[in-house]
Amino acid sequence: MPGAYGWAAEKGLAYSFGKPFSQQKFPDLVNWVQEAEIKHARVAMLAALGYPVAEVFHPLWGGSINEPSLIAFQATPLQTFWPIVVGAIGLIESASYISDMKGTAEEGRYYAFNENRGVAGDIGFDPLGFAAKGDLRGEELIVGRLAMLGIAGMVAQELNTAGYLFYPDTY
Repeated sequence: MPGAYGWAAEKGLAYSFGKPFSQQKFPDLVNWVQEAEIKHARVAMLAALGYPVAEVFHPLWGGSINEPSLIAFQATPLQTFWPIVVGAIGLIESASYISDMKGTAEEGRYYAFNENRGVAGDIGFDPLGFAAKGDLRGEELIVGRLAMLGIAGMVAQELNTAGYLFYPDTY
């Protein structure tokens, strides 16, 4: 498919099972999945950076939280902090969901992607001007997929060792 990125553009993969998500049958679903993949890739890249850094550098609450990243959220002295964070994330996701959707219950199309939104993953925020350097969406997805594997490995290591990702006594 010309202009497709992510799973839809990989050679042979999208066509090996009888084109279940081909652009001809489900054009809205292809855009929806591309948007979901780029969102997950960006969150994983931030998590892969923040997860190990949070174990070494933790200025919130006076630096009193010295726990592995996996359980550090439970050690916050202000337990109303996380519901506020989750609520803010919910508001942001709801706003993006509403702006992405079209269709009604009468049409039976809840997942229809708004074609007027533009390119999947483009939220109109580019303060460093990366868009002018060329089309880097493929590279962003590759790095994002590696970050997804990386953060899964970090969580698995902390679950397995029941300790820090990097031992703080070595710093």
